[in-house]
Amino acid sequence: MAPGPLAINMWQRSSVRLRPLARKILNSDYSPERAARGLAAGFFVAAFPLPGLQLPLSVFCAWLVKGHTAVAMLPQFLSSGGGLLPLACFQYWLGAKIWPGATANAALALDGVKQAVGLWHWLAPFHSLTKFLAALASLGADCIGPLFLGVILTALALAIIFYLLGLIAFTYLRIYNLKRRLALGQSTFPARKLELPIPISSTAAEEKAKPALRLPAPIRATGLKLLVDGRQTFPEMLGCIAAARREVCLETYILCADAIGQRFGEALRLASSRGVAVRLLFDGFGTLGLPNEFVQSLMRAGVRVAVYRPFSQVWRSGLNRLNRRDHRKILVLDGQIGFTGGLNIGADYASREDGGAGWRDTHVRVDGTAPCQKLLEIFEETWREAVECPRPAAPIPAGAPSSAVKRPAINFTSTNAEVQILSNREFFQRVRMRRAYLRAIRNAERYILIENAYFIPDRGIRRALCKAVKRGVAVAVAVAMHSDVPLVAMASRALYSELLAGGVRIYEYPISMLHSKVAVIDDLWAIVGSYNLDHRSLRHNLEGGLLTLDKPFATALRSQIMIDLAHCREVRRHAHETRPWNRALSEVLAYQLRYWL
Repeated sequence: MAPGPLAINMWQRSSVRLRPLARKILNSDYSPERAARGLAAGFFVAAFPLPGLQLPLSVFCAWLVKGHTAVAMLPQFLSSGGGLLPLACFQYWLGAKIWPGATANAALALDGVKQAVGLWHWLAPFHSLTKFLAALASLGADCIGPLFLGVILTALALAIIFYLLGLIAFTYLRIYNLKRRLALGQSTFPARKLELPIPISSTAAEEKAKPALRLPAPIRATGLKLLVDGRQTFPEMLGCIAAARREVCLETYILCADAIGQRFGEALRLASSRGVAVRLLFDGFGTLGLPNEFVQSLMRAGVRVAVYRPFSQVWRSGLNRLNRRDHRKILVLDGQIGFTGGLNIGADYASREDGGAGWRDTHVRVDGTAPCQKLLEIFEETWREAVECPRPAAPIPAGAPSSAVKRPAINFTSTNAEVQILSNREFFQRVRMRRAYLRAIRNAERYILIENAYFIPDRGIRRALCKAVKRGVAVAVAVAMHSDVPLVAMASRALYSELLAGGVRIYEYPISMLHSKVAVIDDLWAIVGSYNLDHRSLRHNLEGGLLTLDKPFATALRSQIMIDLAHCREVRRHAHETRPWNRALSEVLAYQLRYWL
């Protein structure tokens, strides 16, 4: 039934109210992706022939997908009662084409659909809705099945189409509107001084803050040493391998056969020739380019080698198993010395003077029986799941040691530090590291400094950072300007608008790839590990790291991050918000793939 004069009058009044609502949406600091999700939710609901329920359902669906509620209601104002009948007929026709089995009486079923839809009257919406649902229920399976299938197909198609169109339209309109406002002098991006207040906290303040940042299961480390870049980390690790007497356990995501990989391979072979029990564990996907001869030479020297989920075997067992990788970097020697952090074994992490790529990364050395035993337990758990390579029949002696280039070690070491070794091995501990970040961010009082290679934080982390800024906390995040995974960098930049609007300072490191995964808060809380603030580390990868409340270590890490920030370029909000709309659109599209990146 066509809408009467009252319905037409309601539509006219709604359209008058719709114009200022649209202008308000365009002039606000909305997210184009959030607006597109709201538009998709609105058109998804508009496909259902339920006029009385479309408005509340659109609000509910927008809340469900975290879309813009006002945008979700727009398609409902565009629909009318007269359009329901042809829409329902088309949906039934579409469903009948696909519905399994022949429909007994298509013409009769179609008449039933027309009668059910025709019962709606705008003057009595609740009464009409009751009669409408009762009429649909009386049609039988021959009509309900094809109609329901057609409705679902139409709704999904409209949601996908208008989501993509909404992304393009809202991205373009937002950037166009921002440029227009800037040209008129209506800038909404006030300049701020480039400084991070980092006062040294007093002993009383420390004792007050520590209970809020307490470690669930702290252990004591006799030594804690901060290692910056491969220039300082690789000599330290190689020296400890050369001094090992009983056992060497090395776990890494990437192992290359380049100059750095050859040095580590030679060190492992020499350790094995001395009678040291040497085990090497690496990820099958991260070492796809590793030559077989390199692995064979290690095994001939007596090194036990295992591969976590080899690519050839996982490919046959499904993509879900392929997607989960061992991203940890752990080295344990004689149960007394341990290493963990973000450095893989390869020339990318070596300095450019030594022929490497000079990637910026951070590692940590921890001394003590208790923390090393925890690292060894994590290694053993992964070793049991890995596939050990069969040993050759007869080992051969290792070659002579190479002349390693001596580099100065970092001049910071903390003693008797309270630490916690983190991992996400168990199913119920997948969010353990995320909870550690959230707890520390929510209890921060002065500053939060984060360096993260692949920074695509979830909504909870983003909101916690923005709330910290509102409490007066200085928040700064350093990311890579030139990432080795460009798609990840694009997805990360899609979140800049929200973070910058919340007051978070974002810096891009331009010198080389920033591969570090560290954070420090209030000179009290510090974490170094392999954990990225992205969906891959949260949901897929095996990760590890070290968390400490040791003030000297946190202070040293803070000083190192501040040195890095001095070499970074800050992302200015006005420049980011007015970037070309096609670049912004590509970043939003890359963000849609965050689950797989």
